[in-house]
Amino acid sequence: MEASAADRTVSLTIPAKPDYVVLARLALSAVCRLAPLELEAAADLKLAITEAASFLMGGDRRAAAREDAEVPQMRFKFDLLDDQIVVEVSGAEQPTVSEEERELSRAIIGATADECTYADGTMRLTKRLGLAGG
Repeated sequence: MEASAADRTVSLTIPAKPDYVVLARLALSAVCRLAPLELEAAADLKLAITEAASFLMGGDRRAAAREDAEVPQMRFKFDLLDDQIVVEVSGAEQPTVSEEERELSRAIIGATADECTYADGTMRLTKRLGLAGG
């Protein structure tokens, strides 16, 4: 994990396995504690990154569980700006889950992040800070 105090950015690279997503959630929790963000909004953002990771890594869990299988990596980047937290989740796109499950993930992300864009294997989530009811 890398952190930069000057620009308040944290980067984390993990194996693209569901068990490791908790590390990204913990890193996000630490970033959220530095921001004027209500607990509910922080919980929403943690749910959003979990769904983003699931959307990207929805691969064959049996193949990923084999000892000899090469596990792809996922990258998380958390940028704490003056008025928002921007999270980028990228890598490991291997969507073998159904389109219905991916659509559900997109709906959950849409309901929990203020903005979401997706391009070139990277999902970018934005949560605005300091907004009443935000």
